[in-house]
Amino acid sequence: MRVFLASTGSGMSKGLRDKTVKICRPRYILETFFNGEKSCLEAMSIVGNDNFLLDSGAFSYMNGAKVTLSQMDSYIDKYIKFIINYKIKHYFEIDVDNIFGLDRVEFWRNKMESAIGYQCIPVWHKGRGVEYWKRMCKKYSYIAIGGLVFHVKKQEYELIRRLVEYAYYCGVKVHGLGFTKTRELKNYKFYSVDSASWVVSATRGQQIHFFKNGYMKTRQLEKKGHKVDLPKLVAHNMIEWTKFQKYMDGVN
Repeated sequence: MRVFLASTGSGMSKGLRDKTVKICRPRYILETFFNGEKSCLEAMSIVGNDNFLLDSGAFSYMNGAKVTLSQMDSYIDKYIKFIINYKIKHYFEIDVDNIFGLDRVEFWRNKMESAIGYQCIPVWHKGRGVEYWKRMCKKYSYIAIGGLVFHVKKQEYELIRRLVEYAYYCGVKVHGLGFTKTRELKNYKFYSVDSASWVVSATRGQQIHFFKNGYMKTRQLEKKGHKVDLPKLVAHNMIEWTKFQKYMDGVN
């Protein structure tokens, strides 16, 4: 299973990030187009095109960022141009279902694929229904599940597991967007997942992460009267999550 690190451009300076990457280079990175072309290119330069996922930025729009239809049309044109110019191999659709509706999302998906010349990674949300998931499995070889960060309830994870398993036995790869339940990953047939918890928990919660015995362990950092060096903490967490990436590579 591929574990992609998200938000690798956050929490530390470029100099510290470059130094950290030299110590323990991440294998897989996801970056969002919402953060700009420069951030995406810097992220891709670390892992190469094959091991890079380009997120559309839909998550940012679905969770507060204001946008009009004309602004989104312009954003998508830039997204398409970037993908073509840099030959991005793996890119997600603009899954803003709850803002503009599924019909508009499908229109944009078709527009992107026609212009780019190959398929995107479509993103299923629970509002699309199980039958829609099955149709995605018939049409695409790589699909994703969105809404796992805020919109999937605890009791719904069994459905998610079954959907992923259905795709797996159809020979379809599934990416879990923002799936950070590291202790439960082995119970799912995901091909790939991504997480920004390594940096978010450090910068917002001052939590330190360790990879041990096949799992990520987290604890609150003991300040002991000293100010926490947050960039150093983020760098540490990146190294530990890179170890987790290498371990999960051997897990189906």
